[in-house]
Amino acid sequence: MNAIQIKKEFNAPVETVFELLSKHATYNIAFAPIQVVRVKDSTDPERPDGVGSVRRLGLGFIKPLQEEITLLTPNQRIEYKIINNPLVKHHLGIIEFQPVDENKTLVTYTIEFQARAPFVSKLVLAQLKSAIKLGFSKLAKTV
Repeated sequence: MNAIQIKKEFNAPVETVFELLSKHATYNIAFAPIQVVRVKDSTDPERPDGVGSVRRLGLGFIKPLQEEITLLTPNQRIEYKIINNPLVKHHLGIIEFQPVDENKTLVTYTIEFQARAPFVSKLVLAQLKSAIKLGFSKLAKTV
């Protein structure tokens, strides 16, 4: 299985960083010009971006990627997977939150990925790693 891991410290309490990264709309800032839109709410009315929610990613009217939130443990962990994509054999995203102190949080973002086409996975993961590092740097400046 191919995987990447990115670690980033945020100068904010874990609750603040978790709330930021648990909202689908946040990823519009982090990964611009990629657009992220929630297309299905979770069953929890208090947290529409929670477990069972689905977001679409792409540009303009073309948003071919769908991700479903599969686990959300407040202030600790978020997991999601790509759904309904014939080009992806396996994709699991895991975002973990660890307080360093009362005003600093370490975020560890792990992505496991396997494309159906050979040799594509490493290329996709390299692009994702670069985009996530840049996106997290942008977000870290907002908190």
